[in-house]
Amino acid sequence: MNRRIPVGRTALLSLLGLCAVALSGEASAQSTSKPYGCACLHNSKVDGKINYRYKWGNKDWKVVSLNKGKSETMCWAYKDAPKSPELQFQLDSDMSSGTNWETFSVPRGQSSDVKCSSVPDMAHYHVGYVKDSNKKKIMIYNGKS
Repeated sequence: MNRRIPVGRTALLSLLGLCAVALSGEASAQSTSKPYGCACLHNSKVDGKINYRYKWGNKDWKVVSLNKGKSETMCWAYKDAPKSPELQFQLDSDMSSGTNWETFSVPRGQSSDVKCSSVPDMAHYHVGYVKDSNKKKIMIYNGKS
């Protein structure tokens, strides 16, 4: 049985098919060249060890300790497209014997590897002392140092 599809509908279906092919190719190209969403945290200024935790979406918290002079990445491996769940980040901002988990916004960037050297500059953060806190309170700042 031959059914005729109106010309307008044929053109629309063809266009949708081309868009789907183009978009799937773009996502594949991006996900293979930059398969991770990452942020990098540096501790180059705070004496001793800092503590922080992070999680992706509704996953469990990962608690990390970072000594002075060290860096650590927080990365999400892309599956089908270059998208990741929300990165939630908390820093123990109290450098005395107490604990104070403070939440910070940590945007991430697309990375070709899970190393800080592969993470784009806009997704690097460093930990530093809060001004006039007598080295008792820390926070994160944009940049490597």
